[in-house]
Amino acid sequence: MSEKKMQNFDIIILGSGLAGSILATILARHNLSVLIIDKNAHPRFAIGEAMTPDTDLMMEILSHQYSVPEIAHLSSFKNICENISPSACGLKRSFNFIYHRQGEEQKLQETNKHGVRPSSHLFRQDVDHYMAKVAVKYGARLLEKTKVLDLDINSQGVKVELEDGEKFTSEYLVDASGYNSLLSRKFNLREVPTRFKTHSRSIFTHMVGVERYDDCVTNGRNEDEIFWYQGTLHHIFDGGWMWVIPFNNHEKSTNQICSVGLNLDPRRFPKTDISPEQEFQNFLSNYPGVAVQFKNAKPVQNWISTDRLQYSSHSCTGERFYLLPHATGFIDPLYSFGLVNSCTIMLPLASLIMKAISENDYSTENFSKVERLQQKLLDYNDNLVNCSYISFCNYNLWDAWRRVWGLGSFMRQAKAGLAKSLKIQAGKAEELSKFNLDNELYRLTPSYEGLGDGFFQEATETVEKVESGLLSPEEAAEKIISLINSIDFLPDNFLQLGDFSQKNIDLKSDLYKSEYIRFLSWIKKSPKPEIKKCFDYDMADLLAAKSKGNIKLKLLSIVYKIRQIFLNSIPNLSFNR
Repeated sequence: MSEKKMQNFDIIILGSGLAGSILATILARHNLSVLIIDKNAHPRFAIGEAMTPDTDLMMEILSHQYSVPEIAHLSSFKNICENISPSACGLKRSFNFIYHRQGEEQKLQETNKHGVRPSSHLFRQDVDHYMAKVAVKYGARLLEKTKVLDLDINSQGVKVELEDGEKFTSEYLVDASGYNSLLSRKFNLREVPTRFKTHSRSIFTHMVGVERYDDCVTNGRNEDEIFWYQGTLHHIFDGGWMWVIPFNNHEKSTNQICSVGLNLDPRRFPKTDISPEQEFQNFLSNYPGVAVQFKNAKPVQNWISTDRLQYSSHSCTGERFYLLPHATGFIDPLYSFGLVNSCTIMLPLASLIMKAISENDYSTENFSKVERLQQKLLDYNDNLVNCSYISFCNYNLWDAWRRVWGLGSFMRQAKAGLAKSLKIQAGKAEELSKFNLDNELYRLTPSYEGLGDGFFQEATETVEKVESGLLSPEEAAEKIISLINSIDFLPDNFLQLGDFSQKNIDLKSDLYKSEYIRFLSWIKKSPKPEIKKCFDYDMADLLAAKSKGNIKLKLLSIVYKIRQIFLNSIPNLSFNR
């Protein structure tokens, strides 16, 4: 038999999960020849199912930046229902946290609801399959159930040999395959031991018959607009947490599945030889406030049990290759940072890949700023989650620390919302040849940059002192609240983050409305350089972008422009907003 002819592509992507398929779609949309190789096939079970408002915004930005409307189809509950299927998603109206003590009934005063702009839960087998088909529609070639036998990357290009003997070459390669990253093994990129401080393992499955928590504890009564079942539910306890992610929590869904996962600190709860299903049942027997939700629940997938989840890499790029976040490292699913970090990195990365191919320049230095951002995002997530696990030992400490997370979430949405508005104002996708990486990275920095000198570092060190016995949980909680209250630029309805009496915090107000404009207006005159760096924009452009379809903001935009003309005509005049 004659040897098969070698085929050449501009780029090869390993892995056709959501991140790999989105990147493949973008590159194929811009006329690059793309090959996706995956050892599995769609549709398939996958986790990483909880979207956040931050992720929604990044999806919208990616869609607009690269003129791919199908990415925006994933950016909201409404869009998924209309463009994919109502059964492909659940409704996410909130992050809900319920604190438990072993052997005790749950105390409703130790619960917290964190309302957010409506988002969604992704039924990944449908959503991932949809996005892989979109990539193919734009011209990418997808090889499923295909194993890579050998891989060679050098200054001349990329060569891939498959198990069946077929061979491919490309100019560049992206690893989107996750934990079992081929490139991390090929180039010995993993850090052993990992640098991450978080310690957790997980058991998880999909179930049917999971009760709505509202029905379990309040007989359907609700004192506010936030329902437990209309969000991502987190059961918190000393040593770990559980997620409950429903896909059947809206009237249009015919999907009765609920995603359930139990995450444990293996130093407190070592992995044993018992089955994950039995371990889950043992856990329920110790936590009656959780067990009530699962009295009729049955798994519809085999339980999966992991070893320690955390892994990291000392590098995620080299000449002619790049590892996406999940191939580089992973922390824990708490706060659902995985997908938003992937979208954040793909925003500049796609442009850099196009530029590298057009200029035939694949030097590592061209990707170094994105690599630093990616590693920084992972480190921030590690500190946030590690301090969360520490804070689980005491409800008051946990209540204080989850406000730090809420504050970071607001900052991340503010920066992403600003980036989206400016891109829309700039017109249909800035020309990629004019892509300004430095400006882009300023707006993609981790959540807490911009909160003042050392805010997050001091908050982190405060919680870590509890672990080392240098502070009591109560002392640490009070200090964290004091740190939050020292921030002097938060909008009025965010001041509740620094008030322990405010048990439930509803941040659902649309960040594009006038209060957000006032917040950014304050930022513009802030004396703090780190804030200005993160929120670099032209106020007139922002107001023009925000004013579309909003009469009040149109008037505000006009007034601002008139005022600027007036000020420019009198150079020495001082005008305070």
